[in-house]
Parts: sequence; C-alpha cells; structure tokens
Amino acid sequence: MKRYLLAATAAAAVAFAATPASAAVCIGIAVNGGAISNVGCDGGTGSASYVSTSGPGGYLYNIGGTGAPALTMPQLLTQSINIQQANAANAIIDVYVTQSDLTSLNSSLLSAFTSNTLQGLSATISSYYSTTNALFGGTLLQSSVFNGTGVFSGANALNVTGPWSETVRYSLNFSGGPGSNFNGTANLRAVPEPATWALMLMGFGGIGFAMRRRRQPILAQVA
Repeated sequence: MKRYLLAATAAAAVAFAATPASAAVCIGIAVNGGAISNVGCDGGTGSASYVSTSGPGGYLYNIGGTGAPALTMPQLLTQSINIQQANAANAIIDVYVTQSDLTSLNSSLLSAFTSNTLQGLSATISSYYSTTNALFGGTLLQSSVFNGTGVFSGANALNVTGPWSETVRYSLNFSGGPGSNFNGTANLRAVPEPATWALMLMGFGGIGFAMRRRRQPILAQVA
C-alpha cells in the first residue's frame, strides 16, 4: 500500500512541481502614455493591492492582484479593478498587473477578460508574457476592446524557460468626465496539454487498478 501512495505522490509532484518562493505580483500605473509607476509589490505573499482616493492622474483606484506561484501551472487573477474619474481631467489610464519569477512552462496559457461596469470610457484589456522576466509588459498574447459589458477568452501555446513573467494590462480611455468608471477582471491560467492530461489519467488509473487487485481476498486452498 505504501509504495502505491508514494507512486501517487510522485505523479502529483511531476504534474505540479513547486516554483521559486520569490515569485511576485506587482502593480503599475501610467497616465497618458507616461512612465509606469510601480505602486506596490506583494513581498512574496502572493497578493498585491493598491487603493487610493487621489492616485496618478487624480483618479480613484482600487486594484488587486493575486498569483498562484505554488504550481508550475501558474495563475494570475486581477481582482477588484475599480477605477473612477472624480474631478480630474479626461485621461488614458494604463494599469498593469504582473506575476514574475515563474518557472519553465510548456502548456497553453488561457487569457480570460471581463468588463463588468463601463461608463464614460472605452477599455482595452491585454495579456503578455516576457521571457526576460520583465515587469509590466512583454510579448502580446491576447487583446480585446470593450465599449460596454462583456467577456473574452483566448489561449496561446507557450514553451518558455524560467524565470519568466506574465502581465495583464488595462488601457482605459476616459472621455465622459466626472463619474466615469470601470470595473473588470482578468485571469491568466495555464492549462495542461491533452497529452499531459492523458498521461496523468493513465498513471492514476494504473495506481487504482493495482490497489484494487491488492484488496481482493485470498481464497483458502483446499488440501
């Protein structure tokens, strides 16, 4: 029994090996195409946030980003993206959320974007990856323009050697004056290839079959 449990543990470890503890989530903001200001990193906790009633450009910000660096199948979820124009001038606000220091990956990376509230602006949500582990950018994966509420998803096959980074960018073109606001989310999630899933299922199926055989009672022999 013990050896089957060890085999199962080994199979799980191969599929979901740990990444470096240094994997980080950072948030950056730029106004009207200017320099990107790093407004906060998670310090290794896996979750970063930025809240301000008078942030860059004079806008109101409530931004959160959560990463799952404990797996080789990384996930970056931006949460509570709420940006509102108070008495500031119309502007283009770019918000970046990056998860860096990820390990090597050979998988599909799924980009899922949602526009929940959009008033007085247009929004473009994009995803990127960087083989140089850069903050706030890299090679474009997916991009979608929103002029109202909606959802988008798209996947890209990636074969990258770590450390590398993934980024979500919200480009918000405010034109409606005070009261304009945006709320949305984005999720980058690695999805194992079908062949990987097949190998995992075969492995766990074999373990289950072996354990079932071991549980079968031994019939007494008749002299």
